[in-house]
Amino acid sequence: MADNEQLHFSRGDVISRRYEIEEHLGSGMLGATYLARHIHTGKRLAVKILRPKLIQNPLDRKRFEEAFEKARGLRVEGVVRLGEIGEHNGLVYYTQEYFESISLRALMDRYHEEQKSFTLQEACQIALKILDALDHLHDAGIIHRNVKPENVLVHERRTGPGGKNIIRTVKITDPGMAVLANSTIFAESYVNRSEARYLAPELGGFQDNATPRADVYSVGVILYELLVGQPPRGTYLSPTQLRGDLPEHIDDVVEIALAPSPEDRYPSARDMYNDIQRSFSGDVYEDRRSTSFKSILIAVGVAVAVIAAYAIYISIKGTPDPRQELIAKDQNIRLQVQKMSQPPSEEFLKEMVAKHPEMLYVPGGPFVRGRLHSEPLNVASQAEPLAEVAKVGAFYIDRFEFPNRLKDKDGKPVRPVAKVTWEEADMTCRKLGKRLCTELEWEKACKGPANWIYSYGDEYKPEICGGDVDEPYVIGERENCVSGYGVADLSGGLREWTSTVAGSRGNRRVVKGGLRGNPVRGTRCAFRVDEAATYADATLSFRCCMDAPEAGEAAAPEAPAAPEEPPAE
Repeated sequence: MADNEQLHFSRGDVISRRYEIEEHLGSGMLGATYLARHIHTGKRLAVKILRPKLIQNPLDRKRFEEAFEKARGLRVEGVVRLGEIGEHNGLVYYTQEYFESISLRALMDRYHEEQKSFTLQEACQIALKILDALDHLHDAGIIHRNVKPENVLVHERRTGPGGKNIIRTVKITDPGMAVLANSTIFAESYVNRSEARYLAPELGGFQDNATPRADVYSVGVILYELLVGQPPRGTYLSPTQLRGDLPEHIDDVVEIALAPSPEDRYPSARDMYNDIQRSFSGDVYEDRRSTSFKSILIAVGVAVAVIAAYAIYISIKGTPDPRQELIAKDQNIRLQVQKMSQPPSEEFLKEMVAKHPEMLYVPGGPFVRGRLHSEPLNVASQAEPLAEVAKVGAFYIDRFEFPNRLKDKDGKPVRPVAKVTWEEADMTCRKLGKRLCTELEWEKACKGPANWIYSYGDEYKPEICGGDVDEPYVIGERENCVSGYGVADLSGGLREWTSTVAGSRGNRRVVKGGLRGNPVRGTRCAFRVDEAATYADATLSFRCCMDAPEAGEAAAPEAPAAPEEPPAE
């Protein structure tokens, strides 16, 4: 800006006969910031000299003073405290707490020079601390509107042997002071200044549309830059496309935070905080291995017998350690569910599947939803329900992922269709006279009559279903990768859309069946993530379900035949 020279002060200069300049800390859209010492008390503080044009209009000056007084009373650990407003030779300034630190921008630059990357834990911890501070600001009715690395201060303290561990304290500066820059100046900044990439799109016009979601957008940009070393530009690549060591759900966090429309972002800083914390504390039908109806009935009987035998053993021997107690809890709830279940007759099952030979029948009744007591939290997620009994009505489910067949019309093996949005999956199932499975239906079909952790048992075995959602495969080649109900590739195939809406966000749907980079966790039947309904990637597929009669009811009508070829990707 043209008034840069007016803002220049040198070491030893005295402002208002009170503050002696020690060091220039930096300059930005609002003005220049200096480290100063109070002449009488010796206390160090920061002095920000404002650009004259920001408050040359009396209305702008009044708006600034009102905002300053509102923010001045804040006493929040993650926000730099404000002091007082003053004037010096026609220049307006304000003081604020001096927090001995470096800016997040300087920290990013240091990592870049040292060719280091922030770990997922480092990036998320910094983002969480920024979000926590913003949440307190928002509760006080203050929108920051100018969150960027230059306005985030970081103090580092090393602990442990040899200073191996780093503890970072984070504070954001200039709370509420972006009100100094009226909408016209913000619009000019959005077009002309590098800091503009941290501003939410709605701040790029000449209207003041700032809400907490604008600050959420800024944190999304910062988190992205911490993870991949550069801010997102235009149609950006997801973090996992640029770094192979990141978990898949980080893409979801970034996608929501950076949504162009404020309505599609996290409603508040606390919502984004909670999502990060939940996710990172701690991706003609022939069936050569078709499960017979008798084997399903036998599986139910065997499961009951094994669980009952284990319960008797525990009652006699006692529980040798806490883990055995947790295992006993799991076995007891499994036994409880098995006793509540009434498996249909083999004759009834034959009648059901004869109606829809490309599908499998799953009887209605209870199953054990969520993680088991004995599953460690580094594998299971606390966000999952803890071993609760859920009930689902009878349904049909496709044996395989779409197109749900082993060979094409030329007799060649078929790969499951991928890179499908929820909207495309939903429309395709409806065209077939079917529907997408609900989250509960999918999980029950995966766990089978015995309520296993994985579709094939309680122990992770990649040799059965593969080890990652990115591994290519053809439908039906993993002969043993079937659940107790005979459904294939639920614990090791591609991720699959369900019809279940994720929380209160109607534009997102639950996805089951995989997690890039962590198959031990992601191929568990209970694992879930959610994606925007318009999102698609190379790991997203689907299969269809249908309502089905319970034993003794009339059979469901036949579904239309499946198309010869899958829809174009």
